[in-house]
Amino acid sequence: MIMVSKKKLKVRHLLFLLFLIYVATTLILQQFKIVDLARQEAQLKLQLKEAMEHREELKKEISLLHTDGYIEKVARDELGLVKPGEYILKGVKKSKE
Repeated sequence: MIMVSKKKLKVRHLLFLLFLIYVATTLILQQFKIVDLARQEAQLKLQLKEAMEHREELKKEISLLHTDGYIEKVARDELGLVKPGEYILKGVKKSKE
């Protein structure tokens, strides 16, 4: 009888030890996940901040697009348009001989 109770005691100890190992492993893995999620959160907050700054820049650019000065600049520079009475002068490159 003493032998049987010692065997039961060893099995209980073994089961308890396995349970403790399982709990410790689970806690360690969860801690790694928490650290990884915190890192991801920091990256996403940085991306959000950059996106908000870019959005503000685009809003400013949109407001500039509707000004007469910007429209005139684009018409002159990109489309080559001139006001009545103005002439476009283009330079000629000299070839090296």
